[in-house]
Amino acid sequence: MCRITAVLSSRPASSRDLLYGNKKSLLAQADAVEGRFQDDGWGIGFFRARTPVVVKSPGAARLEKPAFEAAADAAVSRITVAHLRDASNPSGLPKASLISRNNTQPFSAGGLVFAHNGTLFIKDEIRAHLGKYASKVKGANDSEVIFWQVIKMLDACGSPEAALEMALDEIRTVWNSAKKSRPELKAPYRGLNLFLASADSLTVLCHYQLKKEGGKGALLTPGWEFGRIAWRREKDRVVFSSEPADSGKGWKKMNDPEIARAEMRGGKLRLSFKRITL
Repeated sequence: MCRITAVLSSRPASSRDLLYGNKKSLLAQADAVEGRFQDDGWGIGFFRARTPVVVKSPGAARLEKPAFEAAADAAVSRITVAHLRDASNPSGLPKASLISRNNTQPFSAGGLVFAHNGTLFIKDEIRAHLGKYASKVKGANDSEVIFWQVIKMLDACGSPEAALEMALDEIRTVWNSAKKSRPELKAPYRGLNLFLASADSLTVLCHYQLKKEGGKGALLTPGWEFGRIAWRREKDRVVFSSEPADSGKGWKKMNDPEIARAEMRGGKLRLSFKRITL
């Protein structure tokens, strides 16, 4: 299960306090629990003059701490999206083919930064519905397929919230036909926690069906459900994370399924939530 922390600030600012500056930071989660190391790549995406900048590596963050910290220090931005990868493998590919820069998150295109936590089991079926966007997929993982599916939906509707909801709807629709030929699967996905950022907005889908998978919970927050996105509104920023990214108070749980949108509008940070009915 990957780890993600995303921040929208009212002005360009550093998020290093959440990324590596405390005992529950994103980097602290990289090697927090034996057997659940986040060793399959890391990346930090942010915006400079409204242009996405993504620094990433297919290596293990716990073994590349100076590089991770340097990237976090460079991410002085209104929006930052940081990701630690624990690679899923729905196609049963050799492990070596999954670990590369092309497979490492966040992904970026068209002025957007995207990260995903979870597994899409019907990756190939969804890719078959991408149309012209299928040629954009460079790696071998399910998260990149979802990224281009979201871009397809965003180009069609223009709304980040609607694009995430439409992607979820299409996955469930495709599953209705795909499950007949995939009897080994009980569900189309294990987790669709999606983070989509532009220079002025951050849109997050929280949807993780199997929260008690194997009895696992969050890495550094006892009692926090598996896959439940944490969020906190602060004076000058809002934070979304796979689990609380520090020991401070005020962390709340997103509903499941639910879409959150944080944006700068009229010089103010606006935050809204929309429950989704499946």
